[in-house]
Amino acid sequence: SMYNGYSTNNSQANPLLPNDFDENEDNENEDNANDSNTEENIINDKKVSWQTAKTSISKFVNGNSNVNKTVSNYVKAYGGAKSASKTAKAGIGTIINIGQFINNVTSEGYNQTLEKYNIDYNNKSAKDVLSELINYLAPSPVTKEDSIARKALVVTMEALYELLERENLEIDNITNETLNFIIPKYVESYIYERIINDLGSRIETTSLNSTHAVKIELEIKDYITAKVDIAFKGKDFEKMSFNKVEVESLYNQCYTIMENML
Repeated sequence: SMYNGYSTNNSQANPLLPNDFDENEDNENEDNANDSNTEENIINDKKVSWQTAKTSISKFVNGNSNVNKTVSNYVKAYGGAKSASKTAKAGIGTIINIGQFINNVTSEGYNQTLEKYNIDYNNKSAKDVLSELINYLAPSPVTKEDSIARKALVVTMEALYELLERENLEIDNITNETLNFIIPKYVESYIYERIINDLGSRIETTSLNSTHAVKIELEIKDYITAKVDIAFKGKDFEKMSFNKVEVESLYNQCYTIMENML
């Protein structure tokens, strides 16, 4: 269950977990996004169940809570910022792919990099090339996590295309400096798509109508964007090496701010 995680009561255990699952094997439980009993959570006394997270967003939709508290409870339901970041595997992988692609463009050239990635760019528009690039950086999804990462990349590439159009730039103008636009945009899009995927059904069922639902989703999106801006203020992504630890820390910075309502 994405809401309740595993239970110590065998009669209520998550059927998706194997019969020999040992809840005390803390070195093997880091990848379970629903484990709200992580060491970090216990130490900070911030135990929040997925049911609490669902209730919190329902209250927000009804006007009885605020977006800060809602998103904070959501992060805590993952076991806190550290756990939420560790389980963002597809999101981490996609950023690594983005970084490697743009670094290759800078060092080897735009056309050479596309050829290396088997992307046909001849007589193709910028939009067509970006669409092909999405298929390389975030292939057709297999899991729910893959789907979230790919959707966030689509949103990010749309924003990049709009930037190129607005600045009247050709797509081969992509350089390492582009990372300072594309990385924050991807992180905020991923975090937003993830929360909508996890709790969006509550927004749909609790909202008065579709217009109200869109308003709530937009408020959540704006809140996430603001927190990502705070987390990354002054950061130069051109200097990143784009390894797993470094990229995971980007998510951790954002989730920590949201968890602590800073």
